[in-house]
Amino acid sequence: MMKTIRYLLLTALAAGAVMAQPSINLVENAASNLAPGLPNAAVAQGSMLVLKGAKMGPTSVVVASSFPLQTTLAGTSVKVTVGGASKDCILYYSLDFQVACILPSSTPAGTGTVTVTYNGQTSASAPITVVANNIAIYTLDSSGTGAAVATFQVPPSGGPYVSPSNAAKSGDTVILWANGLGPVNSDESRPAVQADQSSVPLEVYIGGKQATVLFRGRNGCCSSVDTIYVAIPAGVTGCVTPVTMKIGNLVSNTATLPLGTSGKNCTATQPGVSDTDISRFLGQGTISFGGVFLSRTIVNTASFIPGQPPTTTRSDDGSGFFAKVNFAGSNAFASGLDISSYGACIVTTYSGQTAPPSVQSTLITLDAGPSIGVNGPAGSKTLAKSVQNIPTIGNFISYGAKLGAGVAGNYLDAGAYTFTGPGGPDVGSFTARLTLPATLTWTNAAAVATVVRANGATVTWTGGDPAGYVQISGNSTVVSDSSAVFASFTCNERTSVGQFTVPPVVLLALPASTSIQGFALPGSMTVSGVSTVGTFTATGIDYGSVSSSAATTNSVTFQ
Repeated sequence: MMKTIRYLLLTALAAGAVMAQPSINLVENAASNLAPGLPNAAVAQGSMLVLKGAKMGPTSVVVASSFPLQTTLAGTSVKVTVGGASKDCILYYSLDFQVACILPSSTPAGTGTVTVTYNGQTSASAPITVVANNIAIYTLDSSGTGAAVATFQVPPSGGPYVSPSNAAKSGDTVILWANGLGPVNSDESRPAVQADQSSVPLEVYIGGKQATVLFRGRNGCCSSVDTIYVAIPAGVTGCVTPVTMKIGNLVSNTATLPLGTSGKNCTATQPGVSDTDISRFLGQGTISFGGVFLSRTIVNTASFIPGQPPTTTRSDDGSGFFAKVNFAGSNAFASGLDISSYGACIVTTYSGQTAPPSVQSTLITLDAGPSIGVNGPAGSKTLAKSVQNIPTIGNFISYGAKLGAGVAGNYLDAGAYTFTGPGGPDVGSFTARLTLPATLTWTNAAAVATVVRANGATVTWTGGDPAGYVQISGNSTVVSDSSAVFASFTCNERTSVGQFTVPPVVLLALPASTSIQGFALPGSMTVSGVSTVGTFTATGIDYGSVSSSAATTNSVTFQ
């Protein structure tokens, strides 16, 4: 009996030890959070990296509180092995599901493995790719997307931080906080030695224009944190102005900056949004808005199966949406109201292993009545109300209808359209009018069926709303046995310009097109003509907009 009890006890202890073994799911740059599989996901020598997994540290986060930083923190240690050389990471914080540490600058470049040990239990190894330089931009919500962490070199009266209500302007020097500039010779367990690493060929693009880099190097406040001093280029404005960095062929994540022309507030790019609107809404913690929208979509899809012809689908749709949003801060407001600035692009990524970054705001949808009517040259239609229960939001109310499909079923042709809302519990009655322009035509679609990412891709068009804008977007996916990683870009340009070149600094962030078990997995590119945004008023909302788009999507092979 005693032998049986001892056996059961030992078995239970062994099972507990296995259960407590740490595991690593992802190894990422602490600023960009780009998932493995993307072309710019490698971590740089001397950078802060983040391990994501389980049972790697204590249930409550422990942050290193003083220098020198140590290679063990709260029972957690991290070891990286590349080219036969093993290095102990310098711990910054430790937590059950996430650990951050500095990868020593002396770590060799190449592919290798990383392990984490917590309270004597060591994880299975996870792959890691180390390079000399791979810059990334810190963002305010730590997701790697959205507003950049940025300060003024010479703060204006609004304070040191760049924000929509304290916007930067052409000629200002702004300090961007970053990670991954490259190795240093100083002791990385202590505050960094601040010096310009002028030998690093860093390029910075703001609003699609290359900015002058005045300084790039570690920040003396910390260890591993890089600060990049740049002069804002001339002629760049927008509440959501893209910022991207590049060293060699490795590009950073895309962050954004709010830029203006005069006064303190940023200047909106979105047609129909005035500086008066920006001033009014920046003073409100909560914004109620609504919009009605018409869209024509044509999708030309290449077949996954060799020898099979491509398919084409066409759809005319109408939609409506009304909501009250309590933004967590004015930076969140900027991305909610404005589009990215003309002549520039935003790149976003998503890994099937992780949830998309959360939006730092509280949204409540509004009831504008049982339906919304739309009348145009081809007759009257109804946008029906739909109510879905979403756990994090509650009842999600939207309006929509398929207005036409197929070549013979067109509804949205050029002409005058009127939306009529009868009003409901939250939004009063309204009338919104919109004139659809001639449909935008993508004139060189055949020339961009294959895109060499390092060369960029030029898109041309005719038609569309001369006062509106064109949105060029694309995406590519890389699939492994256990996960999928997606990258997409969105660029905006005025319709009147007639063409736009998606630059290499954008396309190099997308993975090359691949195949799955012998079947091609192409990416896609979409060219959309977006009309001038009109406005309407209704009780219960601060801002009402009406607009339209006409989009063509083609399969594209990215090389």
